[in-house]
Amino acid sequence: MRKSFLGIMVLVITAVLLSGFCLNSVVLAKDMQKAEYEYWNSAGRRAGNQAFELMKQNGVSPQKENLIVLTNAGYAEIGNSSTMGFIYGLSNVTGCKRGNNTLEEIHARYDAPLWCAVYDKVSGYCAYLQLKSSKISGDIQKAPVSEIFGITTVERINADYLYANAETYNKKFGEKIFGGNEFRVVTIANAVAKGVPAYAVRAFEYHDHYCPGVTSGIMMVNYLKKNFSPMPDGSYFVQSVQPWCKEDALMTLLNATPGKGGYSALYSTEADRATWKPEAKDSSTIVYRKDKNTKKWDGVVLGFKWTDAGCKDFGKVSIMTKLCQDLRYLKKLDQPEDFVKEIKRFELPAGQTPKDRARPGVDPMKLLGLAE
Repeated sequence: MRKSFLGIMVLVITAVLLSGFCLNSVVLAKDMQKAEYEYWNSAGRRAGNQAFELMKQNGVSPQKENLIVLTNAGYAEIGNSSTMGFIYGLSNVTGCKRGNNTLEEIHARYDAPLWCAVYDKVSGYCAYLQLKSSKISGDIQKAPVSEIFGITTVERINADYLYANAETYNKKFGEKIFGGNEFRVVTIANAVAKGVPAYAVRAFEYHDHYCPGVTSGIMMVNYLKKNFSPMPDGSYFVQSVQPWCKEDALMTLLNATPGKGGYSALYSTEADRATWKPEAKDSSTIVYRKDKNTKKWDGVVLGFKWTDAGCKDFGKVSIMTKLCQDLRYLKKLDQPEDFVKEIKRFELPAGQTPKDRARPGVDPMKLLGLAE
């Protein structure tokens, strides 16, 4: 009896000690998370204030209602530290918010440098700041600018100014004045300033820049909304037979992803496409939808027809050339029928699903009678 009692007491004491250890560990972890958040919150506020200072040095007095902020905070990590707090601090100083589409969170890999850009759509000036790759000790609000930021620069980047000074800015962008993020910052900032719909920005953010390729995906989605909407409580499955930037827009806006079993991509070659019948030469994307009641799938094969955007050639790899095309297409997002070509509609045999046509070695174009 005594041995049994002692055994129970040992178990009770051990449980108490372990629970205390666990509680202390949880408290410690929460304290560390709070300290980390406060540090990056402070860093975001410092970046916002420094952006204002840079603009003022160039004769610009930024007003919060005219600002657009881009940052990869929350994706980029420094020293395995989450930088989410940076977003709140930056938003607090600039007044830019997700709700009114003035705060854009740009997708990035975890080890990308942390950066932000503050754009004044009235003056066209943009302050770009890129943080150094390690946290600093001490008060980040009092530390010298050179200890915090590896790049601090301000440039005028509104579209008309860039077009008029293309040669100068082709050189400047080649020198990576925005740390290699020139295309991202220039295209997205100008598009948001022009009033791009918020849904389209979600696609830009995920793709991490705005280009004609992602625009084609947005237009395909708008075409589907009008002409091939999902069945009630149904779902989409997207199969790309000629992938390009459009995939990121389709996945983002249709919420059709490989992880949820809703997306597949076949990287067809020129030799593959040479076997496609003449009427199918422009095929790029097959979209399937499921009828929840009948369990059957039907589908549509889509192509995209590019048109001349009427832009001046600022150089083969010029950001200005792509920017001009982006902004011209931007005006036509609600006219997808002018660009999206419907090649064929079809129904899958009973019991067959799109995944059956996405297996290795299966040619969906041939099954559809669109390839020799």
